[in-house]
This record gives sequence, structure tokens and C-alpha cells, in this order.
Amino acid sequence: MNKSLQIKQATTKIDIDKLSDYLKEHPQSKTLKKIIRNRKVILDSNNEEEIFNLGTNLAYYLDTFVNKTGYVKEETEKKHWLETSRKLFENTIGVK
Repeated sequence: MNKSLQIKQATTKIDIDKLSDYLKEHPQSKTLKKIIRNRKVILDSNNEEEIFNLGTNLAYYLDTFVNKTGYVKEETEKKHWLETSRKLFENTIGVK
């Protein structure tokens, strides 16, 4: 399986409804807006370079969302977001 397809598969695990709920609570969050936008573009794109670049960005944004914003309180949810971030890193620049 190629990297673009693996990035798209990891991206589909991002719950857009959950992110939308967080965005309603934190409407000024640029990180949440970038996650939502990058997710949509990755899923709609067929350009491998664009998917790779946005996948890398998305991995960083998810990590920031969990570790720096303080929005996510539940440990199981944190693990889910970080696991998705890790899968994206694995298929882009490597795990940090």
C-alpha cells in the first residue's frame, strides 16, 4: 500500500463531528480549523506531494491539539488523537 493511501486511511479516523464540537467551544482555535481543513483537502486530493505535506502538517496539528491546547481532557480520547498523529508521522517524516 502506498504512503498516500495510508495517510488517507489515518485521516479517515479523525472524527469531524468531535472536532466541530470542540470548535464550537473554542471558535478562535486556529489549530482546530487547520485540522478540519487539512483533513478535507487530504481526503479530496489525488496529488501525492500535497497529501504528504498536509499529512505531515496534520500530524503536528493533532499533536498540538492534544498536548498544548488543553482542550482534550479524557485520556482515552487523547490516546486516539495521538495514535492518529503517530500513524501520520509514520507515513510522512517518521515518528518524532
